[in-house]
Amino acid sequence: MATAERDAEQKIERLAGEIGQVIRSAEPERQAELKELAVTLVREEVEPLGSNEEAAGRAASRAMNPLAAGLGLIVIGIGFSFVIPPVGLVLAIAGLVGVVWGSVMSWTKA
Repeated sequence: MATAERDAEQKIERLAGEIGQVIRSAEPERQAELKELAVTLVREEVEPLGSNEEAAGRAASRAMNPLAAGLGLIVIGIGFSFVIPPVGLVLAIAGLVGVVWGSVMSWTKA
Protein backbone atom coordinates (compact mmCIF):
# COMPACT_ATOMS: atom_id res chain seq x y z
CA MET A 1 0.00 0.00 0.00
CA ALA A 2 2.85 2.37 0.83
CA THR A 3 4.45 1.72 -2.55
CA ALA A 4 1.18 2.56 -4.34
CA GLU A 5 1.02 5.88 -2.49
CA ARG A 6 4.66 6.57 -3.25
CA ASP A 7 4.11 5.73 -6.93
CA ALA A 8 1.14 8.11 -7.03
CA GLU A 9 3.19 10.90 -5.44
CA GLN A 10 6.04 10.34 -7.88
CA LYS A 11 3.67 10.38 -10.83
CA ILE A 12 2.11 13.65 -9.64
CA GLU A 13 5.58 15.19 -9.19
CA ARG A 14 6.59 14.01 -12.68
CA LEU A 15 3.44 15.47 -14.25
CA ALA A 16 3.90 18.76 -12.39
CA GLY A 17 7.48 18.90 -13.66
CA GLU A 18 6.31 18.33 -17.22
CA ILE A 19 3.70 21.07 -16.89
CA GLY A 20 6.36 23.41 -15.53
CA GLN A 21 8.67 22.63 -18.45
CA VAL A 22 5.91 23.33 -20.97
CA ILE A 23 5.07 26.63 -19.29
CA ARG A 24 8.74 27.70 -19.08
CA SER A 25 9.31 26.82 -22.75
CA ALA A 26 6.42 29.03 -23.86
CA GLU A 27 6.76 32.68 -24.84
CA PRO A 28 7.18 34.93 -21.78
CA GLU A 29 3.94 36.78 -22.57
CA ARG A 30 1.94 33.54 -22.46
CA GLN A 31 3.55 31.99 -19.37
CA ALA A 32 1.19 33.64 -16.86
CA GLU A 33 -1.83 32.65 -18.95
CA LEU A 34 -0.64 29.04 -19.24
CA LYS A 35 0.09 28.86 -15.52
CA GLU A 36 -3.44 30.05 -14.73
CA LEU A 37 -4.85 27.53 -17.20
CA ALA A 38 -2.90 24.70 -15.56
CA VAL A 39 -4.10 25.69 -12.09
CA THR A 40 -7.70 25.91 -13.28
CA LEU A 41 -7.58 22.54 -15.02
CA VAL A 42 -6.05 20.79 -12.01
CA ARG A 43 -8.62 22.40 -9.71
CA GLU A 44 -11.49 21.27 -11.99
CA GLU A 45 -10.13 17.72 -12.15
CA VAL A 46 -9.68 17.44 -8.38
CA GLU A 47 -12.92 19.21 -7.40
CA PRO A 48 -15.21 16.18 -7.93
CA LEU A 49 -13.14 14.28 -5.34
CA GLY A 50 -14.77 16.38 -2.59
CA SER A 51 -18.05 15.37 -1.07
CA ASN A 52 -21.16 16.66 -2.86
CA GLU A 53 -22.98 16.92 0.45
CA GLU A 54 -20.17 19.08 1.83
CA ALA A 55 -20.31 21.37 -1.20
CA ALA A 56 -24.09 21.65 -0.93
CA GLY A 57 -23.77 22.54 2.74
CA ARG A 58 -21.28 25.30 1.94
CA ALA A 59 -23.53 26.67 -0.80
CA ALA A 60 -26.55 26.65 1.50
CA SER A 61 -24.67 28.45 4.25
CA ARG A 62 -23.52 31.11 1.77
CA ALA A 63 -27.03 31.79 0.42
CA MET A 64 -27.97 35.30 1.46
CA ASN A 65 -31.47 36.24 2.40
CA PRO A 66 -32.39 39.62 0.87
CA LEU A 67 -34.47 40.50 3.95
CA ALA A 68 -31.59 42.29 5.71
CA ALA A 69 -30.55 44.17 2.57
CA GLY A 70 -34.17 45.17 2.02
CA LEU A 71 -34.47 46.59 5.51
CA GLY A 72 -31.28 48.58 4.98
CA LEU A 73 -32.54 49.93 1.66
CA ILE A 74 -35.81 51.02 3.26
CA VAL A 75 -33.97 52.97 5.95
CA ILE A 76 -31.61 54.56 3.42
CA GLY A 77 -34.52 55.29 1.09
CA ILE A 78 -36.46 57.07 3.82
CA GLY A 79 -33.37 59.17 4.59
CA PHE A 80 -32.84 60.05 0.94
CA SER A 81 -36.52 60.89 0.48
CA PHE A 82 -35.97 64.04 2.55
CA VAL A 83 -33.05 65.18 0.35
CA ILE A 84 -33.80 63.68 -3.08
CA PRO A 85 -37.38 62.35 -3.05
CA PRO A 86 -37.31 60.35 -6.33
CA VAL A 87 -34.11 58.52 -5.36
CA GLY A 88 -35.40 57.89 -1.86
CA LEU A 89 -38.67 56.51 -3.19
CA VAL A 90 -36.89 54.14 -5.59
CA LEU A 91 -34.59 52.89 -2.82
CA ALA A 92 -37.48 52.40 -0.42
CA ILE A 93 -39.46 50.46 -3.04
CA ALA A 94 -36.43 48.31 -3.83
CA GLY A 95 -36.04 47.69 -0.11
CA LEU A 96 -39.69 46.72 0.17
CA VAL A 97 -39.25 44.23 -2.67
CA GLY A 98 -36.22 42.81 -0.87
CA VAL A 99 -38.12 42.46 2.39
CA VAL A 100 -41.03 40.69 0.68
CA TRP A 101 -38.66 38.42 -1.24
CA GLY A 102 -36.65 37.61 1.89
CA SER A 103 -39.82 36.91 3.87
CA VAL A 104 -41.09 34.52 1.21
CA MET A 105 -37.70 32.76 1.19
CA SER A 106 -37.78 32.42 4.98
CA TRP A 107 -41.34 31.10 5.05
CA THR A 108 -40.75 28.53 2.30
CA LYS A 109 -37.58 27.15 3.95
CA ALA A 110 -39.37 26.40 7.20
